[in-house]
Amino acid sequence: MQYARCTTDGEVWEALPFSELVPAVLDEKRLNLVCEECGEFAWFRKESSHGHPAHFCARHDAECNLKVDYVVSDDQRDDATAEEDEVSSGDTIIVRLDEETGGDVEVAEVQKPPEEGQGVGGRTFIIKGKNRESSQQFTLRKILLRLVQSPNFSESSSELVFYKNAEEVLIRGQVKNIITSFKDIGENTHDDAHRFYWGPIASAKKSDDGKIWLNSGRSYSSVSVAIFEDIADEFLDLFNVDDLEDLAGAYILVAGRCISTGRGRGKPVIWCGTSKYIFVRKYRAASLQV
Repeated sequence: MQYARCTTDGEVWEALPFSELVPAVLDEKRLNLVCEECGEFAWFRKESSHGHPAHFCARHDAECNLKVDYVVSDDQRDDATAEEDEVSSGDTIIVRLDEETGGDVEVAEVQKPPEEGQGVGGRTFIIKGKNRESSQQFTLRKILLRLVQSPNFSESSSELVFYKNAEEVLIRGQVKNIITSFKDIGENTHDDAHRFYWGPIASAKKSDDGKIWLNSGRSYSSVSVAIFEDIADEFLDLFNVDDLEDLAGAYILVAGRCISTGRGRGKPVIWCGTSKYIFVRKYRAASLQV
């Protein structure tokens, strides 16, 4: 889309003039963008090496006149609709992190499917093979999709188990207790807590020490995900990212420890040191507005 509102100055910006802002000013304003009509999260994309002009995108609310239908852009149709792989009542959801394979963040559009009707962690303990759950097998891809498309899923009481490897459990518990939206990270709420966190990325940068910083906007608690320098290249390769700008507008699901700067009163930072505990994906519109 051509326009978006910046909540820090109250101005509705056109994409081209916005792109010509001084870099430091642009970097600050792009963390505070919303749809000019519905006020939902928006993000800015600089002109790309693929020839796309600078533009804004947004996740509009259901009644917004600027709303476009979002579908999963994925060659694999295993998670193409919200109806597939629904969680059955009482079933345990299993995610095997050692089998995660990543995948493209920026992917080609597909036709809308037909409608039918500073560390990572978690308490580690051992589950003997014969006692392992054999319920619903999910991936981080499917968990993130469900969180984005189904608001009620984040409040689910379904049991969710993340396995580090064949027998070790990284985190387990009810979905509502072990997965937290960026929006719900409050002052001192999650300091030093090991869990999964999720939300949208407004911008991405690499610092001089080699860390990759994935930044959300002010409406998402201004959370940043810090990916340690020793796995930065592995992370980029895993999701086929050539340009950090390609991560703007993507959603992220990451396991880590959330530490707030300023003795618990500042910016929340989620520290990620293992590429197997992170997944990013962009959900594109059937007709992307540029």
